[in-house]
Amino acid sequence: MVFSRVRDRNLLMLKKVLIFVFILLCLAMAGIYVVTRPWFVAKVIRSAVNARVKDFQLDDLGFGKIHIDGNGLVTIKDTRFALRLLSQGNQEWQGQIPVVYLDNLRSLVKSGKIIVSIERLDAAADGVQLKGISSQMTVTWTGPKWHISFENVPKWHISEGSAKGDFLSAAGITLSSFEAYFSGNENLLIADPWRAKWADGNLSGRLTVAPEAYTMHADVAQVELSEVAPHMRGRINGSAEVEIQRADNAIHALNGHFDAPQGAQIPAAFLQPVLSYIPAGTQRDILGDLITAGTDVFFDHADVRLKSVRSDSLNLLIKMDSKTLNLDLAVTIDLNVEGGLNGLIERLPQFISG
Repeated sequence: MVFSRVRDRNLLMLKKVLIFVFILLCLAMAGIYVVTRPWFVAKVIRSAVNARVKDFQLDDLGFGKIHIDGNGLVTIKDTRFALRLLSQGNQEWQGQIPVVYLDNLRSLVKSGKIIVSIERLDAAADGVQLKGISSQMTVTWTGPKWHISFENVPKWHISEGSAKGDFLSAAGITLSSFEAYFSGNENLLIADPWRAKWADGNLSGRLTVAPEAYTMHADVAQVELSEVAPHMRGRINGSAEVEIQRADNAIHALNGHFDAPQGAQIPAAFLQPVLSYIPAGTQRDILGDLITAGTDVFFDHADVRLKSVRSDSLNLLIKMDSKTLNLDLAVTIDLNVEGGLNGLIERLPQFISG
């Protein structure tokens, strides 16, 4: 009888333990189900980013499917996003990424390193379009990874990254078949080298992006001028450098330099605005006759420098020489920029196309 009671109590206890374990398993499964649901992950990421990132705001974020394999590789499919770049005057971006991979998660806590890969990104903003961008980068986090506060946010660093894409279009310029190798952090991003095709020719160089400044160097090879502006002819080789400085969501400095050591062929009419700045004499008469006749001018060497004096004015230095026409131009022009440098950048596509 005593043995029977003890057995019954043990069976009752075992039943309670099994029920408790079953409940725990159910809760764990429900928790895993919820935290791996695309809508839940998207909501958590969006809330975390908007609470701690000051440079942009995620207005929308969605995932189609999330899968985690036994090695800790996360595969995210059909990502959709909409964001605003707060540091760029609330510029709105929308895009989609068919596949995103997050690797090295098993050692993330120890190493602070994660490998991010994206395939075939399409994104667009006002006047800017990216198509077919695939990229891989190794991102390392330093500082606190857990217990993050508003004042204590971990820093990130891209030790190595690469990107390839079908085309990039901005400010009336479309680059195709481009690729770049880059590194950087939240304060500086460097693409060196980058390469792309433009106007049936090739560009290559270095790009540096900081929160309030952009600098670019490009070597220009065999660019077809008729692809740049419909009334120009011939091909051109040279090098270009551009620096843009920003503050308070506005461009306050613009500097540029273009050097074409092998010259260029352009319609003389393109130099009509320059004519009044040339001192009276033989050089001015030769150029005036060429403009009147509607002929082309071939320059053996062209050198153009652009420097902003203030946010609404530019200093332009043009040097061109043509041995066959006995032309040796060196003209300095001071220009007032209607609408400021921001307006000049916005009107660049119309200026390029003539």
